[in-house]
Amino acid sequence: MDNFFRRLKYYGIGFGVGLIFVVFLFQQKGCSWTPGNRVKSAILERIIFVDSLDAAYLKTNHLSKKSVRTFIENGTVSFLKSKRNGNEKRYHFHGQMGTNKSFDCLIAYREKSVVVDIDFEHSDIKQYKPLKGYAKPFLYQKKNWFSGKWELYDLKGMVASNAPEKFTALFLKNGLLDCAKSTLSGYKPSAYFIVKIRYTKHLEQECLLKTIWYQEKIEIKDFSVIDIKRNI
Repeated sequence: MDNFFRRLKYYGIGFGVGLIFVVFLFQQKGCSWTPGNRVKSAILERIIFVDSLDAAYLKTNHLSKKSVRTFIENGTVSFLKSKRNGNEKRYHFHGQMGTNKSFDCLIAYREKSVVVDIDFEHSDIKQYKPLKGYAKPFLYQKKNWFSGKWELYDLKGMVASNAPEKFTALFLKNGLLDCAKSTLSGYKPSAYFIVKIRYTKHLEQECLLKTIWYQEKIEIKDFSVIDIKRNI
């Protein structure tokens, strides 16, 4: 019995030392179940949008999608400096962004919306500035994001079987979030998107969508198409 308790003690010491290494020395990078890593995973499972000011900041500071993703994955979440209540969370991130070895910003995450945005210029939750105007998809996973009644939409060259894949590709390339119309942080948030589809130099379609976030998909609640004919 003494040998059993001795072995149990050594096991407990070894486990405790290993836990300290993982949680503190690796700074949230070693365990997917830490609160910080759960936040990072949730953020990267949605779509990060950038408006014109964000795009200018990224261009001026030579920041790529890869550098932003690396910043999120390796950064530190300060919960004391974050807003953790309500549908819209604002998380304070600290880490290395591109060549800047000490960078702080806010990342807004909504539990009931696909839209995530980064305030690159502020780290105080009271100074957070939301997306304005029209915003583009910037960072996202490669998957079919949309669900809807595709057989009811008048989309040329698409049928129900291939529409989710084709429409997602067009959205990620040409889609815009209408920030003024969208209600992202309310009780029943909805996102309004515009997707332009150009078939020929004379014919273009503009798709207007009202969507909600449901079961990890962008569910289309309302869909209208405007045909734009150009005389060139």
